[in-house]
Amino acid sequence: MRFLDYKLIAVDLDDSLLDSDLQISAKNKEALTDAMEKGVLVTIATGRMFKSALVYAQQLGLDVPIITYQGGLIKNAFSKDVLYNKTLPLDICQKIIRICKEKSLHLQIYIGDEYYIEEENKYSDIYYKNVGVKGQLVESFDKFLVDEPNKVSIIDEPDRIIEIRNEFVELFSSEIEVTTSRPVYLEFTHKDATKGKALEYLANLKGIKRENVIAIGDSYNDISMLQYAGLGVAMGNAPEDVKIHADYVTGKNDEDGVAQAIYRFVLERS
Repeated sequence: MRFLDYKLIAVDLDDSLLDSDLQISAKNKEALTDAMEKGVLVTIATGRMFKSALVYAQQLGLDVPIITYQGGLIKNAFSKDVLYNKTLPLDICQKIIRICKEKSLHLQIYIGDEYYIEEENKYSDIYYKNVGVKGQLVESFDKFLVDEPNKVSIIDEPDRIIEIRNEFVELFSSEIEVTTSRPVYLEFTHKDATKGKALEYLANLKGIKRENVIAIGDSYNDISMLQYAGLGVAMGNAPEDVKIHADYVTGKNDEDGVAQAIYRFVLERS
């Protein structure tokens, strides 16, 4: 066990801080509150849009910059000041749109903290149920898309996401970030829009050294921040090929795994 002077904790939302009912457990909230009372800066690092993440930031009383859109947008939870904003080039977005039309894939485009869809279907319903924000219908992305988005995402069955992921990685990974946050999502962001780079930016902004940072997450989009942080903590429910990038594996999201890690490494109690 190692006890260092940790000054910043970045925690993922879905399947990490949130339980299967998309709630912050009493134990997780208590542990984070105790850490903040000790002087530790706590932030959220999520693939979600800002307005969806803000609900949880407010529940925790986080008057801090939060990391959203996989690291594409860092925005203060209370003042709404934008500190870091990375968007996708329009030419690449148009290529993704064309491929999705050819393959009949459900696509969502995120601009100005809203997201847009061409039709409502079971995949848009899945997303709405998860984030609690309704998508805006547009007739055609070809005509609609004139501003660079923070994120573009495909939603489909897990097997289909696995099937198409390698194709998109091969086509675009040299130009943009291609990742998965949940088994049904394939997401595209700016090359510098990763949780790791956003966390590094925030730590530098606050004058916090890398070794004094803890990152907690469960999925492939969390790997970059697990690798950046002085202490990378993977959730017990994370895939094995995510856990190998962590320094420590805590309990599952339905077992208050976030609280377990904070008690162990920050609050120094079992």
